[in-house]
Amino acid sequence: MHPHDPETDPWAETPAHRAYLGETGAQVHLHEAGAPEGAPVVLLHRRRGTAGDWAPTLALGSWQVRMLAPDLPGSGLSDPVPGGEDAWAPHLAETLGGVLGRPALVVADEDSACVAVEMALAAPELVAGLVLLSPAERTACDLVEHLRRVTVSVWAAAGEQAQGAEASSVEVPGARWLTLPGVGDEPVTDHPDLVLDLVHGAVAELAASQQSEGQPQEGRRYITWVSSDACVNPSLSR
Repeated sequence: MHPHDPETDPWAETPAHRAYLGETGAQVHLHEAGAPEGAPVVLLHRRRGTAGDWAPTLALGSWQVRMLAPDLPGSGLSDPVPGGEDAWAPHLAETLGGVLGRPALVVADEDSACVAVEMALAAPELVAGLVLLSPAERTACDLVEHLRRVTVSVWAAAGEQAQGAEASSVEVPGARWLTLPGVGDEPVTDHPDLVLDLVHGAVAELAASQQSEGQPQEGRRYITWVSSDACVNPSLSR
């Protein structure tokens, strides 16, 4: 069993269920909260963090969605996996696939966008859509060609920048961008109520799309990665 220190655990006061998934030596440490029968939502923390970044979001709970926050391989209490970062996406997809029950919305914070996109490519049957929170410009540029191969809905959200932010957009079929009101350059995870709003909005849109036989939207849309200065007419808002 992995070590656990309640005094430094960000989940100490959060009513989230803890679990270790997978085989010994390659386990994924996971926290889960929300509606057990709700649409599954996988929350990926940024690489320099842990799943504890999502503790405030899971503490809010939800009657609509089932939220699962894993530690990325080698982070927090999850075991590292052979192959390094290139192996993270298929490992997470395989490990989480056994408990999801149906395709999940994958929410990625900052540089974990790479992992989310690779999950959508490695296991498209397990990913219903992607929400990319404040991916860095370099991360976005590195992802462009991969994103063009993704067949699910994609949202990219950026906080409001006071000044000096330069917009950097890429064209991805079927993707949408939105501004996050009240969020500056701090991590989006510092605004758990807004994260939950985004999740509920995306899940509702995915459900509506499925009811309309899943027909993709025609034409192309742009993802704006960096600055809200270029974000007008956001797709989702609070």
